[in-house]
Amino acid sequence: MQDMSPLAESRRDDGERIGEGGRLDRLMRSGLLDTQAEDVFDRGVRLATKLLGTRVALLSLVDRDRQFFKAQHGLPEPHSQRRETPLTHSFCKHVVETGDVLMIDDARHHPLVSENPAIRDFDVIAYLGVPIVTADGYVLGSFCATDPQPRTWTGDDVETLQTIAKGVESEIRLRIEVDERRALQEKADTDRARLALVLETTADGIVTIDRRLAVIYANRGARSLLATRGELDGRPLWDVFPKAADGQLEAMVDRALSTGEAAEETAFCAGLGRWLEARAVPVGEEVTLFFRDVSARQRALESRQMLVRELHHRIKNLFAIVRGMISMAARGASDPSEMAEALQGRLIALARAHDLIRPALSVNEESDYQEIFLGELVRILVEPYRRQGAGSLTITGPDLNLGVNSTTHVALFIHELTTNANKYGSLSRGGGALSIEWAIEGDVVDFRWSETGGPEMCGAPVGHGFGCKLVKLCIETQLEGDLSIRWPVSGMKLDARIPLRVLAR
Repeated sequence: MQDMSPLAESRRDDGERIGEGGRLDRLMRSGLLDTQAEDVFDRGVRLATKLLGTRVALLSLVDRDRQFFKAQHGLPEPHSQRRETPLTHSFCKHVVETGDVLMIDDARHHPLVSENPAIRDFDVIAYLGVPIVTADGYVLGSFCATDPQPRTWTGDDVETLQTIAKGVESEIRLRIEVDERRALQEKADTDRARLALVLETTADGIVTIDRRLAVIYANRGARSLLATRGELDGRPLWDVFPKAADGQLEAMVDRALSTGEAAEETAFCAGLGRWLEARAVPVGEEVTLFFRDVSARQRALESRQMLVRELHHRIKNLFAIVRGMISMAARGASDPSEMAEALQGRLIALARAHDLIRPALSVNEESDYQEIFLGELVRILVEPYRRQGAGSLTITGPDLNLGVNSTTHVALFIHELTTNANKYGSLSRGGGALSIEWAIEGDVVDFRWSETGGPEMCGAPVGHGFGCKLVKLCIETQLEGDLSIRWPVSGMKLDARIPLRVLAR
């Protein structure tokens, strides 16, 4: 027989299956399972039995492992009260599986259902069922008619049942659509409430204006930053929003309105005595201003710029003085080249330390800023003196950030120790080894410098040169640390304990 299913024109390519997740979800969201009888559906089954002349008509919703009769007429007790059967007794499940009209003249001789216990238990001999289909193509069940006698179904019978089923199907589709719209409305309400919470709790100011520059929304942050009294809605923007002395903010809003593209500015507002960072974002006929107080950042930036200028000025003068000292010392010393070499080494160490701290003082924080680590500084100053041969130099310790001020003092004492080791200690010969270690113990750093394999020591050197005094000055005075130096036969050992808070300066 020709396919007369409601899915004849819209059947899903993969067919319908009893346990398909999408179908079961639609069935659950219909809100029809395990509910009381309703007249809107009962009228349909009563009309079907009257027009077709059958004993029974059903609206059967096929669940995963059962069929539930949302409407029934003519079922004997106790089945009319139970209003469901397991799928073992279901003819309607075949309508769901195929999505087609199912006509059975005599179930006892039909290969699809001849063994179905509904023949015996419900006296189902003749069966005619048409699918109940959702708007998106899922078959929820069957609208069917049954008879206890064999019957040859006609095309008129099918058309009659389909016509009644269409009305039932429309009611079910409407309920599903209403449920989906309700769910969407609830989600939209939740999203709006969440957005409103974010807008009202953020410290940033948010003001929305129309093309007449009238305020149509202002959040709590805006009212706080603008320090205005009363409601802002409906008031002209420039009555409540501060103007910059050079017109930057007004130009930003005009630019956003005229181009339809976002614009942003950072400007000082004399009326508020604050720096504001603002961004204007046009959407349709409205423009939303996002702004925040960046006065602290601007003051820090100005201070940093002033510090950088002063620092560069002082370093330039310092280098000039040191160069003059080198020349004077070289002219007055008995061995000018040795004196010049020593002073120039200290100058190079200072310059390398300055190369590390200069990005930290740069105006452009985001692109230039980098942290200064003790390990990096040690390697920069010591690696050039590494001699060939495994194990000649060991540098170990955890990551430790140095502050801008402490970096110079650390660089100076590391340079002095390295220079001494290179000239007189473990780095002065091929078999020597140098170990530099540090560990964080509570609120101090335990720094250890250990030389082995160099010339044998005969105790502490007589007298202390400028280099030794510089090491003590840097560690004990500038870095507020404790210093201990020992001179065993194997080589010099230095232990220094320096407060973390001083290294972080």
